[in-house]
Amino acid sequence: MAYNSIFSIPVSRKRQSSMRRKFIFFSSIIFLFILVFGSMVFINLMERIMHKNTGHELMQTVEIERLKLEAYVNSEIAIVLKMAGSPVILQYFLNPNEPDVKKIAFEDIEGYRTILASNSLFWVNDADMEFWLDSKYAYTFDPDDPDYYWYKMTMYETDKYNFNIDYDPSLEVTNLWINAPVFDKNHKPVGILGTGVNLSEFIDGIYQNYHGTADLFFFNASGEITGAKNIDLVADKRNIAQELDHGNEIFTRAKHLNTGETSYFKIKDHKGIAAVGSVLALDWHIAVIQRFTYVEYLQTGMTILFGAMMAVLLVVIVIFDIFIFRMLDPLNRMIKSITQTLFGLEMNPQTDSGQKGEIETLGEFFHMTIIDPLTNIYNRRYFDGNVKRIIKTYSRTGGTLGLLMLDIDYFKKYNDTYGHDEGDNCLKAVAAALSKCITRDEDFVARYGGEEFVVVLPNTDITGIHLIAEKLLEKVRECRIPHKASDISDCVTISIGGTTGTLHYMQNGNDYVKCADKALYESKKNGRNRYTFAGCLDREGEHD
Repeated sequence: MAYNSIFSIPVSRKRQSSMRRKFIFFSSIIFLFILVFGSMVFINLMERIMHKNTGHELMQTVEIERLKLEAYVNSEIAIVLKMAGSPVILQYFLNPNEPDVKKIAFEDIEGYRTILASNSLFWVNDADMEFWLDSKYAYTFDPDDPDYYWYKMTMYETDKYNFNIDYDPSLEVTNLWINAPVFDKNHKPVGILGTGVNLSEFIDGIYQNYHGTADLFFFNASGEITGAKNIDLVADKRNIAQELDHGNEIFTRAKHLNTGETSYFKIKDHKGIAAVGSVLALDWHIAVIQRFTYVEYLQTGMTILFGAMMAVLLVVIVIFDIFIFRMLDPLNRMIKSITQTLFGLEMNPQTDSGQKGEIETLGEFFHMTIIDPLTNIYNRRYFDGNVKRIIKTYSRTGGTLGLLMLDIDYFKKYNDTYGHDEGDNCLKAVAAALSKCITRDEDFVARYGGEEFVVVLPNTDITGIHLIAEKLLEKVRECRIPHKASDISDCVTISIGGTTGTLHYMQNGNDYVKCADKALYESKKNGRNRYTFAGCLDREGEHD
């Protein structure tokens, strides 16, 4: 509890600091809202930027690896086709037992073998069905054997070349066999030749040279994985649609790609990006998948910039609060003075003032200065000030002012009979009844003093004043407040005196009060419980 050094009157610290607490509270709420909302927007923005950038990077990866594989395979295909069209090799296939032709053909074949990436080639002559590998006889096979289905398929169903892909589990190697038929001058097949490409070695080379964190997969038109870092996926002939969580989406996207097209998309859980493309030479597809976490979203320079912005905002809010606190110091001192004044005058509010802030205290103090504490209607101070304002304002336009003075009949006898507590209750009831008769915003009722009340009616003609006066009389009668000491009625009644006049800046409120008070005197003189109109004031405040 704080004490004022002059009066030693306790002043609640809670009241002194309430606005400061509110500023701190709302500043904190605003900062937290900006921080939370800004963080959500920032993370969402970083997610979009990272997805877009990563998508383009993955598309480049797909394109580069696709071109590598296609270039590798296409170079081998070109050499095989050139061999199949060689006149020397054709002569050998037509005359396999001719020594001179055979020698020249073997030299030619050996030259082709040295420029193949695999450094290996094979051929089969339809005349003797001998399988030769790298210029060495290997074996003679039966073309009707189902294991050699590729021979008849190449001889009789292929115009240029075909592929035969198999996986050797013992060597853990995927081989791509390029098979090309050799035709005579009548376009009759006389044998086949080709080369084997070690795809596993090539794909392993891709993985060794790829330094990214994405997962890279090759798969064929049916979805069977043909290349992966995990070789077991290839050995078990796993399907990408079943093996990966988002395999179905990847496979579907790949199937609908246009020729030579590469695209990327968000995977359904929005925690990663996948890019897909086609390897036309093999009728394969390539997929690259990159997953993200929220930590990765924030591992950028933009996060530092965002944090710096939040720190600057926090500093600005703190400086603003300090500035407001200093501005509130005079207000707090004024609140202390008001509190001490109210305490000294025993005008403390009925509610717990410790729960009120500075604004509430000022409002309460202002309320006390213009509201009568007993009847809860305007007091004499408000009446004097507001009538002065009305005269100043309405005199510019030639407006009028009507004023009614009211007095409770035989109120002293009422107090003597029922006691002062009941007298106070009577004043409250009469004030409430009078207030109900006022409907316009500019009209008002005020307690003039004791049992006297005044009703102010700006811009109201004589007819309107008469109507309001009669209404006031009737409203008080309807209250049926018992008054056995009255000389004119068994209930409380009022007497009214009224006046009106055209406003002039030379006039003041007392001119109208005096005139209405004379009319009130006439009402009392003539029996009370009635209304008397005293006539109009001229522009100088004299009676007409």
